[in-house]
Amino acid sequence: APRPWVCRDIMAGPPPSAPGESAPPPPPLQYSLLLQHLVGDKRQPRVWDPAALGGIPCPPKSEEQKMVERVMESCPFKAALACVGGFVLGGAFGIFTAGIDTNVGFDPKDPYRTPTAKEVLKDMGQRGISYAKNFAIVGAMFSCTECVVES
Repeated sequence: APRPWVCRDIMAGPPPSAPGESAPPPPPLQYSLLLQHLVGDKRQPRVWDPAALGGIPCPPKSEEQKMVERVMESCPFKAALACVGGFVLGGAFGIFTAGIDTNVGFDPKDPYRTPTAKEVLKDMGQRGISYAKNFAIVGAMFSCTECVVES
C-alpha cells in the first residue's frame, strides 16, 4: 500500500514509483483545502453573536435606531457638527485670548488713556467671533476631507 502523502513530502518530491509505472497525481495540498473552507466556495457564513464569545448580549436594533445611526454617520451631519463645535470652541478661545491680552481696547492715538469696559468687551466679542468663524471653517473642512477620504 502506498504511504500517505504528508507535508514534508512536498519538499522531498513525489514518492518513488516502480520502473515503467506512471506516478499517480499528487493529492491536493492541505492548505488549499483549508483555504477553500475559509475563503472559497465551501465557506459557510456565520452569524455574529457577541453573547457566544462572552460579550454583552444586546437586543437587535429597531428601524428608528438604525435610521438615527445612519443620519449621525452621514457626511453632512458630521460636517455640521464639526462646524458648530468649531464655532463654540473658537469663540471661547477667542474670548479667553482677548481676556489675557494687554492690548485689548488699546487706542494707538492716545496710549495713556485707560480703555472703558464697553470697549474691552467689544474687542473681546470681535475677537471671539473672528476666532469662532475661523475654527468653524477649519472644523468643517477637516470633517469634509475626512468624509471624502473615508468614502
